Amino acid sequence: MVEATPEPGQESPRRPGRSRRVLFEVLVVVAVYLAISSWQERRLVRTSERAPSFTLESLDGRSVSLESLRGKRVLVHFWATWCGVCRREFDALNAVNRRLEPDEALLTVVADADDRNRIRSFVTEHGIEYPVLLGTDAVIRAFHVDMFPTNYYVDGTGVIASHTIGMSTRVALASRLGCTKR
Repeated sequence: MVEATPEPGQESPRRPGRSRRVLFEVLVVVAVYLAISSWQERRLVRTSERAPSFTLESLDGRSVSLESLRGKRVLVHFWATWCGVCRREFDALNAVNRRLEPDEALLTVVADADDRNRIRSFVTEHGIEYPVLLGTDAVIRAFHVDMFPTNYYVDGTGVIASHTIGMSTRVALASRLGCTKR
């Protein structure tokens, strides 16, 4: 079959079904992404549940509790020094930390916190500007974290609004934190 060449000034005819095929392919990609995300997050503490309480020590020796941040929207970010994806997020987390609103907070929990001096050196070497808390096995288990990075977005009442596993951009981190308003 030979397609007609459009006259000058006329648009070329669209091939029927092409836009439907593109739409179908986009929907398949979105469905696969949502299925994988759902499967990865299946063991996490459910949204709409109260976040497990914790008090952890920061690198500077202060005790920090999630409860002390009631009234603020909190991003609780679990990571490990050996995690390559976690390392790619340092700049994004620094950017989010610099732009926090007064009613927002960022807490990061390093899972391999067995040596405070090693963690302190790591934080300095990688230019991490946000608060780093020394994780414990109990807190990691309470949040059901078995993949890194894992993010929990907690609203001002202490309820988990959402969570993610894997790489996040600064826009995604900031927008999810902003969506936890109640």
